[in-house]
Amino acid sequence: MRLPSVLILTVFFAQSVYSQSIGAFVDYDKHLIIFDDGMFRDMEFQEVRSFAAGSGCVAYVDNGGSLKAYTNHISYNVSPSVSAYTITDNLFTFQVGSQLYVFENGDKRLLSAFTGNFMVGDSIVAFIDTNRHYFCIYMGGKIYVLADIIVEDGARFWLGDNTVAYIDIHNILRLVCAQKQYELFNVIDDIEVALGRNVAAFVDKSDGKFRIFFDGELQDVEQFTPKSFKCGYESVAYVNDVENFKLFSNGEIFDVAAFQPDNYELHRNLLVYSLNEQFFTFADGQSYLVENYIPQNYSLNGNLLTYIDQNGYLCVFENGEKNVLSYNANEFYAVGDLVIFNEGLNTVKIYYQGKMYKR
Repeated sequence: MRLPSVLILTVFFAQSVYSQSIGAFVDYDKHLIIFDDGMFRDMEFQEVRSFAAGSGCVAYVDNGGSLKAYTNHISYNVSPSVSAYTITDNLFTFQVGSQLYVFENGDKRLLSAFTGNFMVGDSIVAFIDTNRHYFCIYMGGKIYVLADIIVEDGARFWLGDNTVAYIDIHNILRLVCAQKQYELFNVIDDIEVALGRNVAAFVDKSDGKFRIFFDGELQDVEQFTPKSFKCGYESVAYVNDVENFKLFSNGEIFDVAAFQPDNYELHRNLLVYSLNEQFFTFADGQSYLVENYIPQNYSLNGNLLTYIDQNGYLCVFENGEKNVLSYNANEFYAVGDLVIFNEGLNTVKIYYQGKMYKR
C-alpha cells in the first residue's frame, strides 16, 4: 500500500496501544516475574536467556531459546527461535535471520522476508525490503510503501516515536508526521534531523536555518544553526547560536535558561538539564531545581525522573516534588511509569501510580 501525500491515516498516537502498565524482573531464585497492574505473575521457573519490557508488553527468550511474550494478561509462544528482538512502549518486533516480524494483539506478522536497514520507533517501524528495493513503514497495523526506487546503501532516513523522514531519489526531504505525508524541501547540502512524536526539527546546511515542523507547518525558528537540538513529545529542546537554552512545546517557545547547559535530555515531555553543577527539570513553563549536584545514577522513563541521591536514597521527582522511595535500594530500573528496585537481598519493590508493591 502506497502512502500518498493527501491521505489522512486512520491511526491515532496520542495514547499507548497497550492499556496496561507492566514490568518484569528476575528474582533471587532466577525466576522471571511479571508485574501486571498490581499483580505478580510467575512466568518461568528456569532462568531465561534475556528479557525486555515496554509499558504494556514483556518479551523474553526462555531457557530453551524460544521467544515468548506477555501482553493483555495473556502469555504467548511467539517463535521457536529468534535472532534479535526489540520492544518499545507500543511495538514488539523480532528477527529470524533476514525476516522481520511484528507481534501485536496476539498475532505475528511478517514485514519483510529480506530485510536490510531498519529502525523501530515507539509506534512505527521503517525498513528496506532488499528483495523488492522498497522503503516501507509499518504503523497502525498496516504496511505502507514510501518509495520503490531506493538503493539500500544510499538510503537516508530517520525515525522518531511515530514519525519518519527520508530523502528520495530526487533529493526531496519527505516526512510522515501526524498521520500525513509531506514534501518539505530540496536538500542541496547536508542536513541534520531530529524526530519525536508529532514533531520534527531540521537544519539544512545550505542556509543554516533551524526549522521545526509541527501541526502541519514548517516554521523557521532560528535564522542561524543551533549548537544542538533534541525532540520529544510535541516538543524540541535546543541551544541556539548565542547559547540560549530554549524549549519548543506544542507551538510555544519557552526560555529555559540564558546559558548553555552542560548536558540536557528530553524524554517524552520531561526535560532535564545540568548547569553549573546543579540538576534541573523543566515543566509547565518553569524550571525546578532537583539537586545541587549531578546524580551519578538517574533514569528518565514514562513521566518520572528516578535517581539515587548523595545519601544513597532512591528518589523520584514528579509534579515538581521530590519523594524518597527507599533508603537502602541497591539497584533499580524504570519502565513506563514503573520503578522496580531491590531492597535487601530477597525483596523486590515496585512503585506505580503513587503506590508501593512488594514481592
